[in-house]
Amino acid sequence: MVYVIIAVCLFFVFGGLYCSKNNPFAPSVITSLLWLCCMVLYLTIDHRLPPLSNSLCITLLCWILSVNVSSLLTQSVTYKQDQYNDVGFFVRNVYLILAIAFLPSLIRFAQIAIVNGSSGNWALDLRLAALGKGSGFKEPYGGWQLVIWPVSYMLELLCFKKKTWWRLAIPLTIYVMFGAITMSKMVFLSIFLYTGSILFFKRIIKLKHFVIAFVPLITVFVVLQMVRHSSQFSSVTADFVRTYIVGNMSAFDTLGPCTAEHFGENTFRLFYAILYKTGLSSTEPVDVILPWIVKPLVTNTYTGMYPFYVDFGVAGVIIFALVLGGIYGWTFRKAQCGSNFNILVYAIFTQIIFTQYVADMLFSNTAIYVKMILLLLIPFYVTKNNLLVCKEKVESIIRF
Repeated sequence: MVYVIIAVCLFFVFGGLYCSKNNPFAPSVITSLLWLCCMVLYLTIDHRLPPLSNSLCITLLCWILSVNVSSLLTQSVTYKQDQYNDVGFFVRNVYLILAIAFLPSLIRFAQIAIVNGSSGNWALDLRLAALGKGSGFKEPYGGWQLVIWPVSYMLELLCFKKKTWWRLAIPLTIYVMFGAITMSKMVFLSIFLYTGSILFFKRIIKLKHFVIAFVPLITVFVVLQMVRHSSQFSSVTADFVRTYIVGNMSAFDTLGPCTAEHFGENTFRLFYAILYKTGLSSTEPVDVILPWIVKPLVTNTYTGMYPFYVDFGVAGVIIFALVLGGIYGWTFRKAQCGSNFNILVYAIFTQIIFTQYVADMLFSNTAIYVKMILLLLIPFYVTKNNLLVCKEKVESIIRF
């Protein structure tokens, strides 16, 4: 079955590139390449994990086929030209000011985390604090700064001009600081994917530039892992591949279909959270930090199929793969046609699609992505509808 998946992935890699005019960011291409790499690594490295079950392989095959077919169908449709294409200067300034205003809280977090840390490793102390496992401070993944920083960065990257290079440098520096202080590989991956996707759709870079940039990204990942765990390069590299790339499939093999306690509690976590906070339901939402297992490896990541499989079984995997693939393909096609707003939205989707081999990002972090998309929409909407009557006067006051 593993070789069947490899063959299917190869078919969709080349088929996806052909149907997408050689765009490597097409949903079918990313999905197929990801699982192709996972399967090849599983067969070639010494991971000491048990063989993948037929149940996993069949479920994964259904997922890959559903996402790819659905995305290819929706991206083949001709859509009307998007009217949201001009970015307002006023809102960009507001976001830039807010990005700077939130910076002291990040610095304060780093200071308290290191002072209160008890592991003896400052990097590990920062990471534990970022996961909310410290004391005397609040972890930095809550609040509007989490969405303001990437949104401001993406807007400035989209509207970059050499004369005002500093407008891009400010949110980029803050966003990189956020990744470094929280010791988060995901933040650096997000920066990489947002940047590559936007620049590729704007025809500023080519595929070779994106591939070359993978080398420093992997280096950052390994360095972060080494610093956090005070390990040697060879052991960190082997452990990284086993834990973060091939181990997720073995972890999925420990799950049972339709084993959720409540109907759709993982897939529809946001609704459970809203109902619980408003007092309309006594059922608490499931924790976004999934339960840990120790066999066949220590992990709590089970691939992006986790919520659908645990809630609804293989049928749920197929249904939601079709829905997600359709959304990805539709947004991709709009971005490919030159819609600036959809270029930014698809940059967000690129991260979600790319991390499907690890875990579900969309349904686990729905509120965050909704906030990001709404914040991205505001400058386009304001400009399109000319909502700022005294725009010139206001901009002259806050312009840097």
